Amino acid sequence: MQDPYHFDRFEVRPAERLLLVDGVPAVVGARAFDLLLCLLAHRDRVVPKGEVLAMVWPGLVVEENNLSVQVSALRKLLGHPAIATVSGRGYRFSLDVRQGRMALRGELHQPPASAAAKPTIAVLPFNVLSDDPHIRFLADGLAEDVIALLARVPGFVLISRASSFAFRGHDVTVPEVARQLGVRFVVEGSVRLKNDALRISTQLIDAASGHVLWSGRFDRRRDEAVDLQEDIARGVMSELEPELTRAEIAHIRRQRPENQDVWSHYHQAVGAIAMQGWGRDAMAEARSQLQKSVALDPAFGLGHAHYALLTALSMNIGLLPDGAGLVGEAVGAAHQAIGLDDGSSEVLGYAGCALCDLGHHDRGVEVLHQALEIDPSNAQAHVALGASLVLTGQLEAGIEKMRLGMKISPRDRRLGFWGWALGVFLLRAERPDEALVEARTSSRRDPGFHLARVLEAVVLDRQGHLAEAGASLAMARQLCSTLSLKEIALTHGRRAGERMALLWGPAAQ
Repeated sequence: MQDPYHFDRFEVRPAERLLLVDGVPAVVGARAFDLLLCLLAHRDRVVPKGEVLAMVWPGLVVEENNLSVQVSALRKLLGHPAIATVSGRGYRFSLDVRQGRMALRGELHQPPASAAAKPTIAVLPFNVLSDDPHIRFLADGLAEDVIALLARVPGFVLISRASSFAFRGHDVTVPEVARQLGVRFVVEGSVRLKNDALRISTQLIDAASGHVLWSGRFDRRRDEAVDLQEDIARGVMSELEPELTRAEIAHIRRQRPENQDVWSHYHQAVGAIAMQGWGRDAMAEARSQLQKSVALDPAFGLGHAHYALLTALSMNIGLLPDGAGLVGEAVGAAHQAIGLDDGSSEVLGYAGCALCDLGHHDRGVEVLHQALEIDPSNAQAHVALGASLVLTGQLEAGIEKMRLGMKISPRDRRLGFWGWALGVFLLRAERPDEALVEARTSSRRDPGFHLARVLEAVVLDRQGHLAEAGASLAMARQLCSTLSLKEIALTHGRRAGERMALLWGPAAQ
């Protein structure tokens, strides 16, 4: 019988086909488990991709993308540093491994500081306040869907359903759940039937104190949606994800600066834009935090990809100088991210968009398609691919693709920026009424985003409403004191810059 493997806070028992996290069984797919065993058995070397495919899919012809998907799934369970991608060669297991039945077993329940610092979440089974067995079935499926969706949020560790559902029917407090599972946050909810409608109530709770950080309520008619369970789960997630990010940033800010790790800096980068909008200061802070994250872990592919994208966007909207050195740095970061984690849809979505924006269009589009093959619901990749279509002259197809991305993520923190970009393209397509709607919606979603006000001014000017256009331009200049006509021409076109100069005043620049 093959001895178990021990590494970090994990134990792998090959004979039982079991992966334990802090002594608790984790949910892992059969192919992912076979891949893990392959990498553990050959941890002393780089395992070529062809060899891995032959071991994990013996006798089958499969696409290499399947391997990337399984690598990504393992990285989400074990952490990105666990599996290194050696560009052009293959994969290697990177953590220190001990093998044997008595190998420091006590350490399994003592996660290291780096692991303990990661925000961990448990989703408890939803309470069913109805005798209808169909409602009970839906409630369990709903909790499972929320677990699956949360597992795709970068930087958070999800406790498996097998562990969190073990508390069903037990009268335990949230702090006791936190102690037993070692989690920072708990999500709980209830489902009740009220006439012909379902009422779903959810809460995000600080596990240690039991304090409710956020609560939401969702009402759905049972006959409203084709897939009611998925519709509700996505509705819950659209509210829950931004609140979870806010809660984690609040936790980070209570820590001493020297205690902050890779994911702390990454969450602060995301939070800078989520809380401050797409302004100059927020973008600069986000890029700075991402630089800190990859300095702590140069193998952090998501950090490199996000840095590449924000750098490209900052240059394209006039917040950074468009210099060859900065372009080269961002392109390098995008390629490095792909090499480090080519099985992550998030990484490929960010890196592909960055490459498109930096002039490497064909490669960028290829990477965006790979992102969507891995995760067809990646809203950012859909929007980025739509924008790339517009920039190659496929206006209508690109606009529809962007609308699709925005539709499948209706509470996304990036909607303000996406809506502004969509509005610019709608104006280019001679659809000013729709462009004005997007400009005003963007301003409502992100009141501090000055470019949405610029777009509003440009559209109103095009429609002949000069007084209103002047007021919108004045608001944009108030939001961004460094706004220039050169920036307007860069982001909205030369004609828009010339028209805005007429509304600028005697000191037009």
